[in-house]
Amino acid sequence: MPMTTTNTSRAKWDRPALRLTALCFVASVVCFAGCNFPGQPNPADRPIPADQVLSFSILYGQNCAGCHGASGKLGPAPPLNDELFRAIVPQAEVEDVVTNGRHKSLMPAFAKASGGTLTPTQIQVLVHEIKGIPYRIDAKCDGGMASAEVLADPSGTAPKWGPVAKVPDGVPAYRQSAGAGYDMATGSSGQGVLVFSRACAVCHGKDGQGIADGSKTRRTINDPVTLKLISDQLLRRYLITGRPDLGMPNFAGPRPDSPHFQPLTDQEISDLVAHLASWRQTAAPNDIVKE
Repeated sequence: MPMTTTNTSRAKWDRPALRLTALCFVASVVCFAGCNFPGQPNPADRPIPADQVLSFSILYGQNCAGCHGASGKLGPAPPLNDELFRAIVPQAEVEDVVTNGRHKSLMPAFAKASGGTLTPTQIQVLVHEIKGIPYRIDAKCDGGMASAEVLADPSGTAPKWGPVAKVPDGVPAYRQSAGAGYDMATGSSGQGVLVFSRACAVCHGKDGQGIADGSKTRRTINDPVTLKLISDQLLRRYLITGRPDLGMPNFAGPRPDSPHFQPLTDQEISDLVAHLASWRQTAAPNDIVKE
């Protein structure tokens, strides 16, 4: 049957109209897909190289949490998320320890230059966060090489553990004054016996032998095997900051038998360290941890 004029016109226009409809559909798909066709990888989903990760949560979780606890507390190593410790530890010391580790201890060096896995920028992220310093990360390009720098900035990234509290009045120095030394021959260890009796014996026993708890003895610290694994500086740190995550009071905290405990002075902390160090006498000198 011959095609009518009406049918002929429709045939001429149907194909272009279909093409136009199809093109509009494809354009809308591309537009809503953000110019990425279905199945094409999103650049934002690409994994970040390990040496470019600058998230504190990731860096801490991968490198620190195993020893210092998931939130900086309750780990086998000293807590990092401790208000008093964060306030008194020098920023330079935190950087040095993270970078180079601690000699004769399980604390490794994390800097790539020292055999670790972290870049200087990643180490600075950890340092600023632990010290509670707000910061920003500035990208740089030096000789065609991209890098980043961490700078203190009050309006920058807020530390995950919050700002550092004000250092309490009368708090002993984190490190002993230069040149003082723990010279037990001068009688500082003897003075430490008196300080131990006032500040420590109620929890650790008169001679650090511990407290009986049924058939067990708890809180023993007069143990050469343990003490030879602990440096004088770590002893000093514990005597100042305590272990609040484990219930140990700091230098000024109340004791079970003394709710109005008189805070320990810098000298008393030094005397206590000398006294505790004297209990290492049966340990081989080369096995004692020093800093």
